[in-house]
Amino acid sequence: MKKVFTLLVIFFVVFYSAEAQQRNRGNKNLNPLQKIQQLEKAKLIEALNLNEDTAVRLFARRDEHQKKVREIFDKRDAMISEIDKNIKKGAKQSDSELKDQVNNLLAIDENIAYERKNFYKSLDDILNPAQIAKLIVFENNFRREIRETLMNRGPGPGPRQ
Repeated sequence: MKKVFTLLVIFFVVFYSAEAQQRNRGNKNLNPLQKIQQLEKAKLIEALNLNEDTAVRLFARRDEHQKKVREIFDKRDAMISEIDKNIKKGAKQSDSELKDQVNNLLAIDENIAYERKNFYKSLDDILNPAQIAKLIVFENNFRREIRETLMNRGPGPGPRQ
């Protein structure tokens, strides 16, 4: 069973690597984000003990979810940029305008949480409850590890203090 699983992991890494290289046609090296995504997918397959069919279905749904969330974040970033621009040029805004802008940002944050909730609920037909719980924990831990790794990369040797 371990040999089959190992072969599946190797298959997915090779498959996603070939797919990413095809997208980058002239680029021989993957960019760091793609490398992180490949690592995440390989670790996720292992952590959830996924078969090929389940992994393909999960990643397709997950990619769709991430695209939706990215679009919402882009909208949020645009709103924050607009608020920042108004602040920097000294535009006078009434309290009600500022409250509306803050409320709009909060509504977007609620929309992000709603999308995440819907994504995890939508996995009931692909994963069992234990796998969904493992996915949530895995994503949190993986993001934390990446963030810590990036934070510890500073100029010079060793971690930043």
